[in-house]
Amino acid sequence: MPILQELKKLTQDDIVQGVVETIIDTDDLFKILPFRKVNGAALQVTWEDTIPSATFIAPDGTIPQSTGTTFAQFSDGIKVIAQDIDIPNYATAVMGADAKVMLYGEVKAIARAYKQNVITGDETANPNVFNGIDKQIARAEGAGLQRTIDAAAGTLTFKLLDELLKLMKMGVDVIFMHSQAYIAYKELLRQAGGTDSAMLQLPNFGRPVLTFEGIPIIRNDYIPLTTDANGNVLTTIYAGVLSESEGITGLYAGDNAGISYQSLGQAQDKDATRYRFKWYCGFTVLNPYAAGAIKNVKVA
Repeated sequence: MPILQELKKLTQDDIVQGVVETIIDTDDLFKILPFRKVNGAALQVTWEDTIPSATFIAPDGTIPQSTGTTFAQFSDGIKVIAQDIDIPNYATAVMGADAKVMLYGEVKAIARAYKQNVITGDETANPNVFNGIDKQIARAEGAGLQRTIDAAAGTLTFKLLDELLKLMKMGVDVIFMHSQAYIAYKELLRQAGGTDSAMLQLPNFGRPVLTFEGIPIIRNDYIPLTTDANGNVLTTIYAGVLSESEGITGLYAGDNAGISYQSLGQAQDKDATRYRFKWYCGFTVLNPYAAGAIKNVKVA
């Protein structure tokens, strides 16, 4: 079950290992998001669409023919995040600059692009990106499944969180929200008598984290804040099941299991060394019940 911690082990490059380690140490979602290898350009995903109904019959009645189960299929493709950087030889040879500092920044930039698209990626708007969780949830609701609750510009309440968990028929591994919503949740806890009782030491985090009914709550500031016509600042709160076999999972492809880089040698048009960074990656939700959300929560 490879997660980024495992991908780091599979990467032989010290620079990539060091930066990925920094990323997972400072980003809780990356720390626990599973990744699944894809053979080819896309992963074919199958969701159960409808199931047949069964009826009682008379002892001597005619046995009806089942309509059978129907399925919805779609593909989530592998996308490419890539860029080159030229590091002037003068900077390293004459000024004594450390090229690794610049190289670290490129890996962080790729990771940042991935994390942003995990939330808001929209393949329709930009075919070069993958569909993030918002589009995955919309896909499930387009199939007639309720996966969201509309707070209608109301503030966060325990009842809203209870209703969110009610949507999650597979259970919940994690709740993630913007820092503004995280502050609102802490205020709820203070009003109820304190925060210590809602903090648990959980595996994968290495420190106490806020919880709701034992479910870890993660801050993720890639979740957008929007302002409605009345000036209310709104956001979305998500719940998810993380699983490379039946839940929310990242995707990767190619021989290298994560972000890779290579030196392309001397640039032809300048006195610099050119490096190329790339990641063949994607994102999907393998079961429509693995993700849910509370929309339009007022946080300011």
